[in-house]
Amino acid sequence: MSEVLTVLREFDLFGGDSSQYGIETPKINAQFVGVAPAMVFDVHNQPKLARQTERQLRTIENEIRDQFHVEMVDMGGGDINQTFQVFQAMITIFKQRVEKELLIDNQLELESLTTSGEWLLFWHEDAPLVKAKQQQQENLPKDF
Repeated sequence: MSEVLTVLREFDLFGGDSSQYGIETPKINAQFVGVAPAMVFDVHNQPKLARQTERQLRTIENEIRDQFHVEMVDMGGGDINQTFQVFQAMITIFKQRVEKELLIDNQLELESLTTSGEWLLFWHEDAPLVKAKQQQQENLPKDF
């Protein structure tokens, strides 16, 4: 039997560069285990998903972002239950799609899913004290 290799892939729910939001955006971390030909080595001799599998995974990620685009724009408002439901649905659909479309019997398996990053659950930006705090921060000296 071939050596079993491990690859950790990070799925940024908002996509792209996290720094544009000023926070560490939420991510789903998928740990895959597998053997050749589903797993290969890169030029630095590090394991990675085979090219076709990597493309399929990126397609799944992009389609999930597109599917939940509207819901993600509204996250962090006053309804915590709605925010949790969106995250739960995204994680569930990601797992289901990976299992259905990506995994290969006896070659590639999903070992674990974890989450990381800042998950904005509630933000009450219209509260009077929140507005006062923002005004104070805007009025700070520029050399501070």
